Amino acid sequence: MNPTYLKSNLLIGLKSKKNQLLIILLVLFIIFSLFIVEKQKIGDGAKSWENYGQSLQANANYFDSEMLKRPTYKSTYDNLNKQSQELASLQNSQVFVDPVQYLTSYRNLLNTMQAGYHNHYAGAKTLNVPSQFFIKQELNKTDYLIKHKIPIFMNNESSATYLIYILSVLRTIIFFYLSFISSDSWIIDLRHQSILKNIPYRFKDEVFGKIIINSTLVFLPLLLGMILAYIFAGLRHGFVTLNYPVIFYSTSILAIPLWLYCFLFLVYLSGLIIFTTSLSLFLNQLTKNVYLTIFIEVILYALLFLPKATLKWLVFLPFPYLNLTDLLNGNLANKLNLNSINLLTGYCVLLIWSIFLLILFKYLAAGRKKQ
Repeated sequence: MNPTYLKSNLLIGLKSKKNQLLIILLVLFIIFSLFIVEKQKIGDGAKSWENYGQSLQANANYFDSEMLKRPTYKSTYDNLNKQSQELASLQNSQVFVDPVQYLTSYRNLLNTMQAGYHNHYAGAKTLNVPSQFFIKQELNKTDYLIKHKIPIFMNNESSATYLIYILSVLRTIIFFYLSFISSDSWIIDLRHQSILKNIPYRFKDEVFGKIIINSTLVFLPLLLGMILAYIFAGLRHGFVTLNYPVIFYSTSILAIPLWLYCFLFLVYLSGLIIFTTSLSLFLNQLTKNVYLTIFIEVILYALLFLPKATLKWLVFLPFPYLNLTDLLNGNLANKLNLNSINLLTGYCVLLIWSIFLLILFKYLAAGRKKQ
């Protein structure tokens, strides 16, 4: 790769006021969203369990003596009462800040919730019970905490739990950041031909140069923000081990340590950067307009919200893999009922489409040079 070409493009990218603003906003967002978590009590277990307790009580009151004569309804009624008892034990452990008792009570409650699905909670029509998939996720995380003797934290304010929370937000919105960063990847060359015209470069210099530059503009602020967020939350609410569990999906639900999850997140992000850069290069050359490039990429992301019956037949297209949250925690695989949809699948699909887009870009760019 021509280092002079790379350096020239990197300087242009770093001097861009748009890129500077995006980098600053990303770092500040990652660090100081902690104040929003504190004020809104996001992830506060006490508040969520209070609401679920009210739902349990309301549904238990629906059952009358006639309904309880039927074994199916009686089974649901007994399950709701058992959940109420275990929920009371869990809430007591919150009051007395007993993480060990909380874990035990939580696991018992989750198992009872799962048992209620055996008869599909017959008679409890308005019960706000979590999905079976969510229950499996939480059971895996709880078993991991018990096995490794790690105390559970009942909020998103500690160093590890805040980092987990902010990663969950970033997984959903990071594509938009990538889109804005890469939206003028090729427009820059069109606007600064006077700088680059005397520098010999090949097609691969263009492609790998843009990928390296965009990776720099993404990974540096992201890593800086993650490290500072962990430290900031730790100083305010206490430091928690990076072995704290996070839900991850391969072909089944797993609980893995936070440090490993961060690594896998960054690995997949590298594939997303390659795809977004390739898409932006192609759209820049096709439309020669930054805003139209961003608009088309946003439309592509919006296709994620197609009905699952339609989405199931489109898994070989790139857009189902743009939301990292649903992909990495298994919600996408569960939604489509396809166990093979995971990080590796998404990475491979994005790379294949990146190659295809770059071939189209090369063809269009070659046509421009001939003119």
